[in-house]
Amino acid sequence: MSTLHVVDFEGTRTSGIGEYGVVTLVSGEIVDVRTAECTGKFEKHLDLFIKLRQSGTFVGHSASVEDGLLRYYAVSPGFVKKYSCSTESVATWGPWIDTKVLYEAFFHNLPNYSLGELIKAFGLSDCLLALAENFCPAHKIRYHNAMFDALATYVLLRNLVIDLQKNGIKVSDELLIEYSRTGKNI
Repeated sequence: MSTLHVVDFEGTRTSGIGEYGVVTLVSGEIVDVRTAECTGKFEKHLDLFIKLRQSGTFVGHSASVEDGLLRYYAVSPGFVKKYSCSTESVATWGPWIDTKVLYEAFFHNLPNYSLGELIKAFGLSDCLLALAENFCPAHKIRYHNAMFDALATYVLLRNLVIDLQKNGIKVSDELLIEYSRTGKNI
């Protein structure tokens, strides 16, 4: 896997994006985190998201929400690589890697696919809290805060990749994108 940007927004089209969290990964390791409160001023941050998309693939949990919010502010980031290692260009914010869709595809019998329930079901709370203590202000170490949710999404992605690799599956951005798009497992 190459450069991925795990993105989470807090807000709606009606209220606007009030906060964002971005966890940048290179070869699966965190290399940068960014967060900002931007109620009523997301347009000032749009260039950052265009540059992020130019440099890598976006990851989200229920990624259609983040994609829809970005498209509300800008239909397209311009022509970008389809995914990090691709030679094909697209004029969209996606394709996205969607951890919710991936978990639904690979773990059919879970009662709930929300971030919090998946973190709990897979015993990932301690890992998430350790990361959150490094990257989140103390008053934002909880769900529905953009950086915390972006970190939770990263922890789920990492857990899934490790699980797939243990089962002999060679994981790539393209594979994760395809299964995020189709919702079907291998």
